[in-house]
Amino acid sequence: MANADRVLELLEAERAKGWHLGAQVFASRNGEVLLDAAIGESTPGRALERDDLMLMYSSGKPLTAVAILQLRDAGKLTLEDRIAAYIPGWGNGKESCTIHHVLTHTGGFPLSTSRLFDTDLPYADAVAEIAASPAEWEPGTAAGYHPFSGWKVLGAIVEAVDGRTITQYVRDEIAAPLGVDLRISISREEQAELGARIAPIHWNGYTVFIPKDGMMQMVPYRADEWHNEPWHIAKAEPGGTTRGSARSLGRFYESLLGFGSAILSPTSAAELRATHRSGLKDRSLPVTQPWGLGVQLMFTGGTSRTVFGHNGMGSSRGLADAATGLVFVVITNGLANVLDNEQRLFELTDAIYSSLDDEVQAIRRPAKLPSLQELMG
Repeated sequence: MANADRVLELLEAERAKGWHLGAQVFASRNGEVLLDAAIGESTPGRALERDDLMLMYSSGKPLTAVAILQLRDAGKLTLEDRIAAYIPGWGNGKESCTIHHVLTHTGGFPLSTSRLFDTDLPYADAVAEIAASPAEWEPGTAAGYHPFSGWKVLGAIVEAVDGRTITQYVRDEIAAPLGVDLRISISREEQAELGARIAPIHWNGYTVFIPKDGMMQMVPYRADEWHNEPWHIAKAEPGGTTRGSARSLGRFYESLLGFGSAILSPTSAAELRATHRSGLKDRSLPVTQPWGLGVQLMFTGGTSRTVFGHNGMGSSRGLADAATGLVFVVITNGLANVLDNEQRLFELTDAIYSSLDDEVQAIRRPAKLPSLQELMG
């Protein structure tokens, strides 16, 4: 890749700014690898390796979306099925909520606080608490990003339909066919075997948006105090605890573009990246953007209009582009503040796209970095 040096230079420069200690990056086009590298350190004194297991946060959400669509392809569920058909005790204003609502973050139960995510609560207990929680709006009538709750519910549906936990299902039906190492959770026994391959995350100023008096304010979120602990690494959170390498997530996206082993029917892959929600201002995040089925459809950095994928909290991005055949994944181990992280993702995405041919340049969106005001809505 002609521009590989530029991408690696950016990652090193961002490292020097204190945005991350290390990073993995992967890019391919039409299934041909353009870049597969790791820079920096996992922990001080240990180099980060390309096969280390990085915490990718919400960049792992599309795995569970694909699991749901696999079960739909097999005739075991439909996207219009009500959640209540699979989750005991589901109600409290959420009775009409469907699987489609959850995939598009319109289910009405965002439960955006981190309590369920950052406590050692058994999976079934967390689902029961979500099931009993009151709706914040009638499902389907508004939008609000469901950071943990929605994907916890989707994982429970996979288990109710298939019998395997979402962790085991993803290993068997997604990771294994692709020949990659992607894990929603890692047991304590496996942690002992993997040792230093499990790369910790480092806090570098990350903040979260908290609504207050009709406005959004940013509050420090010291995720490193919990997310490096063995109990949290062993915790299955389909919306936020997936670990793997940039290459592994890249292979997942290549498959969705039709390269390599198929894990989803072409029809469902196209439906995944189609627009299923647009024009709704998000109540949880300060954005208004289109959504596919569990995937974002808009990214900074000058992508084309056929891009889909997902960002991960303060750290990562995975995307694929149906028009250009491009796959791009970057996973860093540094939780930078919102502006630094956005600049990091913007710079790297722009560098990747800028390296491609004139036909790609002609179909790119403008590469514009959003301001703090635009990020906060």
